[in-house]
Amino acid sequence: SLQYFIWKAVVSTQSTGREKMTLASDEESDEGILINKESFPLSPELWHKMWKRAEQIHPNKKKMSAEIRGQDLPEVAIPTPPVFRSTQSVPEKLYLIQEYISKLQYDYTGCQFFEIKKNRPLCRLMEVAKTMIKEALPIKCLEAVVLALYLTTDLVAIQRFPLAFKTSFENNTYKHIVLGIYYNGKFGALGLSRRDTLMYKDLKHDTLYELLKDFIRSYKQCYHTVDRIKLGLPVNHDSQSMEVIMWKYSSMRCSKLSSKQFRSKCDTYSKQLRGQTAHQMKYCKEQLAVSDVSDRSSAGSSRSMSSKNGNVTRNEPA
Repeated sequence: SLQYFIWKAVVSTQSTGREKMTLASDEESDEGILINKESFPLSPELWHKMWKRAEQIHPNKKKMSAEIRGQDLPEVAIPTPPVFRSTQSVPEKLYLIQEYISKLQYDYTGCQFFEIKKNRPLCRLMEVAKTMIKEALPIKCLEAVVLALYLTTDLVAIQRFPLAFKTSFENNTYKHIVLGIYYNGKFGALGLSRRDTLMYKDLKHDTLYELLKDFIRSYKQCYHTVDRIKLGLPVNHDSQSMEVIMWKYSSMRCSKLSSKQFRSKCDTYSKQLRGQTAHQMKYCKEQLAVSDVSDRSSAGSSRSMSSKNGNVTRNEPA
């Protein structure tokens, strides 16, 4: 019954054109979004709110709910998680993972069925991913990233990192996130979106710069402007790890960077990703920050000593 109701809600939302103003958005505004913070089955209160929202957006209003509620409904097929063979290549396995995520469908119901807290340890997020597989309900982009992390746990040859976008369209701001993939010198992505061009990317990009440019072009086709891109640290393959994912390691404001600077930042991250683990990348960043603070402190001390001696150094002509 739950799957059938959700399927009807998805079809109705697509047919009414409610997503016209959010062409490339994969996360709606937090206002009006219900979040299931309890276990399954859903509480009667949440059910009531979901039915109410479905009646508001469906063209047949309450007539639609009357036709569904209390009826003998057909069973909805539940997607089966991929089973890998040893003869399959990594790209083939990634494609099967994406195919499974896509079969769960994007969540148009206005209710987030699985609560994702970014500050939770990795092992807790993996438990949520198991629940997603068990319940087989529609998900959004952040849930898809967590599910992709779980399904790629055994693919230890790949590097996985959060890749988030902040875009604007008609004075509105939207956020989206996918799971970046690096394997054998190639970059790609797994995820879920309203638009097919904003989720899965084949492992065919030679550089991170090319992958990000691909996403930027896809956003442009949806009339969105990419304002900021955030790159996280590579995620541990140990599903029992108590580590917390670093979702933001490097941030790039696209409007403030020239093409050369943008490429340089991508290359710097790529070099670190190829040869270092998350711990090493985080340590290097902390060391750079400490070094930067030390340089500023020593420069401040030098200026102070110079002023005491009556010598003042200026960047501009006196």
